[in-house]
Amino acid sequence: MTDQEIELLLNQVLKDMFYSVLRLQEKSVSKLANGNLSRTEMHALEIIQDVPDATLTQLADILGITKATVSVSVSRLVEKGYLEKIRSEDDRRKSILRLTESGEVMCKKHTQFHDMLINSIMREFRVAEYPEVLKSMQALVNFFNNLRV
Repeated sequence: MTDQEIELLLNQVLKDMFYSVLRLQEKSVSKLANGNLSRTEMHALEIIQDVPDATLTQLADILGITKATVSVSVSRLVEKGYLEKIRSEDDRRKSILRLTESGEVMCKKHTQFHDMLINSIMREFRVAEYPEVLKSMQALVNFFNNLRV
């Protein structure tokens, strides 16, 4: 196989995988929230669940988007009843983001989606039989995390 053929194949595989996962996740989030939540909003909820006393700035940094964009998403999530903003007692200029009960339920449901996806991969793909695939996938993740565009 030539380098050009490998490049074309790799490009197609990455695009197909990326779009497939995004479509699955979008459908899952939409179904779980009855069309009331976007994939990006779900990611914000997951981060807030994982980062105790998360702030708008932390959320923006982790999502890799501007604070203004995060502020709009957070306002929507507050309106939808998934989040609450609480003024920090240490610094009244900062708001601490916390999940409401509805937000916690949504995160739990989304975690179940991830669990189902992983269980399906483990069952159908038999990852244990191909440890080099998992190692390669981790190398790709590391590469993308370090890539600067």
